[in-house]
Amino acid sequence: MRSVASPPHPPVPVVALAGNPNAGKTSLFNALTGQSQHVGNYPGVTVDKISGFAAVDGHQLEIVDLPGTYSLTAYSLEEVVTRDFVLKNKPDVVVDVVDSTNLERNLYLLLQFQELGVPVVGALNMTDEAEHKGIHIDVPLLSKLLGIPLVQTVGSKGTGKDALLKAVLDVVAARVDTAERHLNYGPELEERHEDVVEALRSDDSFAGKYSLHWTAIKLLEDDADAVAKVKQAHADPERVLSVARRATAWVRKHFGKDPEVVVAEQRYAYIRGALREAVKTDPRPANALDPTDLVDTVILHRYLGVPIFFLAMGALYSLTFLAGSPLSDLVAAGFAWLGRVVTSALPTGVLREFLVNGIIAGVGGVLTFFPIVLLLFLGLSFLEDVGYMARAAFVMDKFLHLFGLHGRSFIPLMVSTGCAVPGVMSARTLVNPKDRALTVLISPLMMCGAKTPVIAMLCAAFFPRHAAILFWIVWLFGWALAFVLGFAFRKTLFRGEDSPFVMELPPYRLPTLRGISQHMWQRSWSYVKKAGTFILASSMVIWALLNYPKTEHETQEHAAKVAAVDTRAADALAAPGLSPKLRAHIEADRNAAIRAIDTEQRMQVARESLAGRVGRAIEPITRIAGFDWKLNVALLSGIAAKEVIISTLGILYGVGDMSADAESAAHSPSPLRHRLASDPDYSPVGALALMIFVMVYVPCIATLGVTRKELGSFKWPAFMAAFTLAVAFTLAVLIYQIGRLIV
Repeated sequence: MRSVASPPHPPVPVVALAGNPNAGKTSLFNALTGQSQHVGNYPGVTVDKISGFAAVDGHQLEIVDLPGTYSLTAYSLEEVVTRDFVLKNKPDVVVDVVDSTNLERNLYLLLQFQELGVPVVGALNMTDEAEHKGIHIDVPLLSKLLGIPLVQTVGSKGTGKDALLKAVLDVVAARVDTAERHLNYGPELEERHEDVVEALRSDDSFAGKYSLHWTAIKLLEDDADAVAKVKQAHADPERVLSVARRATAWVRKHFGKDPEVVVAEQRYAYIRGALREAVKTDPRPANALDPTDLVDTVILHRYLGVPIFFLAMGALYSLTFLAGSPLSDLVAAGFAWLGRVVTSALPTGVLREFLVNGIIAGVGGVLTFFPIVLLLFLGLSFLEDVGYMARAAFVMDKFLHLFGLHGRSFIPLMVSTGCAVPGVMSARTLVNPKDRALTVLISPLMMCGAKTPVIAMLCAAFFPRHAAILFWIVWLFGWALAFVLGFAFRKTLFRGEDSPFVMELPPYRLPTLRGISQHMWQRSWSYVKKAGTFILASSMVIWALLNYPKTEHETQEHAAKVAAVDTRAADALAAPGLSPKLRAHIEADRNAAIRAIDTEQRMQVARESLAGRVGRAIEPITRIAGFDWKLNVALLSGIAAKEVIISTLGILYGVGDMSADAESAAHSPSPLRHRLASDPDYSPVGALALMIFVMVYVPCIATLGVTRKELGSFKWPAFMAAFTLAVAFTLAVLIYQIGRLIV
């Protein structure tokens, strides 16, 4: 029987989702794709590519979320990605997400997509906010004037998504033509434009790859990328560029302005004319003050704005600790119960020790602080969605300039408070290479999500009454150190002028529960995933390094001590006439004695283990900062990921070994915190030195790796590791030594 090949499936149409920053593009993308999202990389660059799928009338569409951009005249890496994706990948449709409350600014990009010759649909997003502000859009008329299908949407609520997908499908099926209209630049400019088009048309191969209309406009604007494309791909680049230079010189002389300005003015004139016909705005009373403007008079105050930002973050951390600490204790109690269950279910031996003191102690120690991390990301997501973070960036601009930093540096620094890896990657929005490199170097100094549980644990252990305030002070110290080092680097390694910072401030919005939950969970899930994968694997390796090589003598000595305690307890319990209370007291004494023996044995084994020997080898140096061999082992393991510091300490102190009775466990629901605070080797001064060291020293391996990718050389991560270690150790020594003299 001969098999019959099934017909090939038609390709899924690709829809590129573009738009200005703060136009609600992410909300609309989530509404269109639901949970079927995929993250990868654009070819040849490290910018994240997020795509998903949407279905309409039995057809499937692939939605690709492009980085936000104001114009197709690209400067930053993300703007280049957006333009090149449209030019080279040629999506079937471009959906430009437009902020309906700021049509003139947003329609500029929509017009450029139309000029590019790609099929385009406009999503008039945030129409509910526009109506609230008295902005009434005649959508059919505006669509007719621009020659582009327009659909009203509210991305945060999913309103209009079906109509948008149907409009996209109509364009894909060629039922609607989006290229029937073109902006007329006026007779003078049109004549020069046509000269350049004719010169480009001499190469059929080039004409098949690029839009001649668009390329000619960009050459008139003296766009460097368009010039590079002509030099690379056109058969006669010298003739084309010669015609373009003559045309550009004529325009500059005739209008007395740069051609780029002349073209932009023509676009805006066209947009204003269309808006005058199709958009009506309710008149506002002369003395009426917009609520956004009213709040911004305080939030954006030139003197109060910066203190308000830092105080807002302090309030956020106070609330996080207030609500998160009891939840963390509940999680710790859950792992304590799990440790007791495993301890009672398995006989004494390597397997029980590995599961209890390796897996449960390592992973459980990290997940204990998950409620604090979750609430922290919840607060940050709320501030971001409500529109405050954009204003914080604006407020911090002048403050950052005092230290030689660019205003856009605030965004990578703030992103790094979640994770340094995306923080370093987001520095690509800076146009100047020196500004970008400087920002990358100081971004890992922030209090990231990996450092948060370590600092939180030390604050709660050694400063229980002032944990939230101290946590905020350490967080603030990270910012201060970034400013100081940024200033030093600007004066030495990265001399030169920085570029101006322009940012559009979105209106204040009441965040949706769905939006905040998605942002919070996206950030928090990576913490849980890391605990279940990387930290789990690290805990297993660290447990082995802290337990081997193990001598037979140590095992026999431990068994002998335990046997002696059991014998004494058995003899005491054999005495006649013991009351139940006295029996319970003898049992409790026996358990306490065995726990002390186990702890002593565990520390002795760890001290002589492979990891312990490394920690002891560098102890003569680290002692001046207050670090013993145990902390050395934890800090060395923390280079892989800062959460592993907790895992290592949990294994060292055996916090998974919950063979204690239920009453003692209830009194100490967070055993690692309790055992660190009760260790005579450590003090509050030493804990403060340790916190600052953890904040500053060598970034995790992932951050070092992405730094190499972003800056293109191994010398930068090597320099980053060296200077952070040197600064961290110097600060820790100063804090510890001065603190000992004062206290």
